Amino acid sequence: MSNRRSDLQKEVIEQLVAAKAVDFEAVGSVLSKYGARAAVAGDAISAVVHWRMVDICIPPEPYQRALEIERSLGGRTNG
Repeated sequence: MSNRRSDLQKEVIEQLVAAKAVDFEAVGSVLSKYGARAAVAGDAISAVVHWRMVDICIPPEPYQRALEIERSLGGRTNG
């Protein structure tokens, strides 16, 4: 599977970022506020940003498990 976007997809994501449809600074601020507490408690908070998705999920499971499985398969999935 390619991680390349079409020109249309690239234009849409650029506009979403420019419009702050996801305010990454706000996400970072909130996660950093609770990050140390989550680490000490062994609790999970997550923000995943990559070519396929932007996912801010509390708790991150089962999505995190799916990403870990995909990574262990070298990016290959049955889907």
